Amino acid sequence: ELCEKAWEKVCEGRDVVPLNVFLIEPLFARELRTLTIHLFNHRVPERDIITFLSRFVDVQGEGQKDLDALRVWTGKRRYTVRLKPKPSEGEGVVHPPAYFTIGPNRGYLFYPGQPVTCKKCFQRGHVAANCPGGVCRKCKATTHETKDCTKVLTCDLCGAEGHVYRVCPMKSRSFADVVRTSAEGPRGEESRPQQKTAT
Repeated sequence: ELCEKAWEKVCEGRDVVPLNVFLIEPLFARELRTLTIHLFNHRVPERDIITFLSRFVDVQGEGQKDLDALRVWTGKRRYTVRLKPKPSEGEGVVHPPAYFTIGPNRGYLFYPGQPVTCKKCFQRGHVAANCPGGVCRKCKATTHETKDCTKVLTCDLCGAEGHVYRVCPMKSRSFADVVRTSAEGPRGEESRPQQKTAT
């Protein structure tokens, strides 16, 4: 609360000498936080999780499995993170999405200071019980439904346009993926031994 009051005072005088020559950022907004992430498919590689999180936060090291009182893994992982400042001129920090998908794998995350987010439309500021609805899940527009969305494909993992998670160059490759790729021909078809024809 004291930090918030001090920040308000600084914002009031940020255009006046001497504060106008400084880049002013609220350090308390970027303090270290413990982020807990739960993917319903616990076999998603940790490297993919960190790649996804790195779009929104600065991850401070590897994750730790969240264990219950009997030392059994709950399926959740905990990461120490620092929220990134907004890239635009606006104040504040980037908040990672509370509900997300990495390819076919659904999940959610939570951390201290997280904004309230709706499970139905993924918009902030309300909960599912008060959801007005009518929001496209792909592009967050209110002018059309998800099935009618014409937005360019965007990768859930790296956030780039033009490809999906399945073919993302940032995706962790399993041993099976490596073997499958080496067995495919130049057109992506399985290479077959050439048959000799009698002449």
